[in-house]
Amino acid sequence: MAMLLAGCSSMPPLKHVMLSPPQTQRLASQSSNWDVRRVQMPEYLDNYEIQLRTEDYVLTQLPNARWAERLPVATTRLLQQTINEKLQNGRDKHYEVHVDIDTFEPQPSGNVVLAAEWRVTDAADTVVAHDDTLIKQPLAEGDAESSQPSAGEIGRSMSSAIRELAMQIVARTG
Repeated sequence: MAMLLAGCSSMPPLKHVMLSPPQTQRLASQSSNWDVRRVQMPEYLDNYEIQLRTEDYVLTQLPNARWAERLPVATTRLLQQTINEKLQNGRDKHYEVHVDIDTFEPQPSGNVVLAAEWRVTDAADTVVAHDDTLIKQPLAEGDAESSQPSAGEIGRSMSSAIRELAMQIVARTG
């Protein structure tokens, strides 16, 4: 019994990782009439597990860390926050933003790769802007004991990739 308890107590605590930076690190934003619809992504990303692509065809879960909320929900919220922050003109336009993510994970190359198709439609459902986007966001090296990046670095890099996507959408649409 003592050995069992000793083994359980040596596990590091579970970390819950956020995509959104703390409010103190974001610009104050005003709401807009742009509505980011729930981001679509492959089923393997629609969960709480933090996935790393460790080989071409292999995904590995980051141990002792989980997303604080499902990745599509966190991504949708961060896109909306960033669009609201970055809009200079057109805040009153009734637009819907649709994003379909194909790839969004840390890669063996040392980058987070975000591949997405997006479109912005107006109230008449007319496409105002659209594009296919590929974003590569560098990751810091893993710690000396592990070749994997930390949970915090993954959250930071994936957050930066989403914010870059939002800025591209605003720049091409706004």
